[in-house]
Order: sequence, then structure tokens, then C-alpha cells
Amino acid sequence: DPVRAEPPRRILLATDLSSRTDRAFDRAVQLGAQWRAELHVLHAVGAPPPTVPFGVNPHEYLRGRPDPCAEARATLRRTLLREQVRAQVHVDHGAASRTILDATEREGCDLVIMGESRERMIGPFESTLDHVARASRASVLVVRNRPYGTYRYLLVGTDFTDESRQALHTSTRWFPDASIAFVHAYSMPYSGLLPRESAEWGEEQLARLRTHLDEVDLPPERRSTIRIRADAGPPAVATDLPMKAMNI
Repeated sequence: DPVRAEPPRRILLATDLSSRTDRAFDRAVQLGAQWRAELHVLHAVGAPPPTVPFGVNPHEYLRGRPDPCAEARATLRRTLLREQVRAQVHVDHGAASRTILDATEREGCDLVIMGESRERMIGPFESTLDHVARASRASVLVVRNRPYGTYRYLLVGTDFTDESRQALHTSTRWFPDASIAFVHAYSMPYSGLLPRESAEWGEEQLARLRTHLDEVDLPPERRSTIRIRADAGPPAVATDLPMKAMNI
């Protein structure tokens, strides 16, 4: 759907207020300015508000226990003011993944930007990032590298599905000036024992990839700039492209 390929008009940045999300903040600001999109900044407070024990002066009790929501709002507003960035601030109670998904739907955001997940670093369980990427209706961008200007090189993976064509079409609309590589990773049983057949299989996959690219609704001049590549092996192998400044 060409209409859905328009650049995002509302961006949601999910932050835990730690250094892991600083780079995501910088990228969200850059993309918001590039697309003239409305920026929303969200922080989820997992702990419930403090309950005042019976028989204790509530004012004295709460004075020594600052409201985490108020502190988070103040921190976000200070950051936005210091960076001279305009954004809508949201601080909600609840699990991070559920809060992010709810805010994305509520605010009508087209893109969710997040930093590296702490849960992914410390264990094998599904992280907040994994849950959001799997369940979100909006696209999810994970920022790991410090942004140095706009995205210049894009890698779009394909498994020859309609979704892959949509991913390529969207990438060309969101980043019209970027250099794009359209990549397919394939595997062939016993490829090490059948070298000639392996080479023929690779040529077949490359020809299939050319046909797949021709099926994408793109102007001919833009299609001619897209490089294609078919690599044998797992998808991670196909990401090793000869690009000096790969930043997505």
C-alpha cells in the first residue's frame, strides 16, 4: 500500500532514562527533524505509587518518598529543554512493553524508537524490546550506534514475500537518498559436497532476486540504484556487506 509507505508523522521514543537510550534519543530527534514528525517521549514507571500506612501522617510520609512519575517528568522536561527539542512527554504506570504498545496505539504513532534492551544483555528471556517488536503494529527501530547524520546505507532482507516487497518500498520512501542493498540468504543441503550444483543454485537465487526486485512498485530510476545480493548461509552472514559506513 503506497499510502502506508509515507514517512512517519508521529514518532514514539521509549526511554528508561538510562545511558542505553541516549543514542536512541539522538536518533529520534534527528529523524523527527528530517521528516518533520511529531515526537513523543515515553517513560514507564513499573513500581506502583506508595501506599500510606494507617496511622501515619500522609504529608510527612510522602515527603520523604518522591513520586517517581513526577521525577521522571521533570527529568524528561529538563532534557528536552537542554537539547532545545519539542516533544510530548508521557509517563505511565505499568510494565514497559505494555505501556509502550498502549501509548503507540493511543497517540497514533507510526514508528517506535528504542535503545538496546537490558534484559537481552543479561539473560535469554524475552526482553521488552523483543515483545514490542513482535506485538507492535508500528515499525520498531532499535538504535545501537551513535548517529552521525542521516542514514546513508540500508540493508533490506527478503524471503520473497509480499512483506519483503513492502519493506523495500517503505525503505525507499522513508530514505530516498540512501544507498540500498536488497539481500537474500539461502541454504542448500549438502552444498559442500556438490560445488557445481551449489554455484548453479546461487545463480538461480540471484535471478529470482532480480525478478523479485522488478515486482516492487518503484520508479525505474530508483530501482536501478538498488544493489542485489544472494548469499549462501544463515541471514547473519548476508549482512557482511562491503560498506564502510553501515549504520542501520
